[in-house]
Amino acid sequence: MINYLKEIALLTALVYSIVESFEKFGLKRKYAHMLALPIGVIISFLGFPVESILNRILYGITIGILSVGTCDTVCNAVNIIKKGSNV
Repeated sequence: MINYLKEIALLTALVYSIVESFEKFGLKRKYAHMLALPIGVIISFLGFPVESILNRILYGITIGILSVGTCDTVCNAVNIIKKGSNV
């Protein structure tokens, strides 16, 4: 897994941008976040030269979880910044 850290980071950013796009188009946040896992698995099948299907699925789940965590962290940070600037 350490050999593919760059690919995981890049694909995490891609899934994050897709999830954010769904949110901007009006999909509720919790449903958009639920879509991150299947999108991550689908993208992992396209983006990794791994022979094992199980490894691709595990990479996809990792990418989906990382993108949801990134999305929540960024949203929380933006809300904190917005609250701090109104004080």
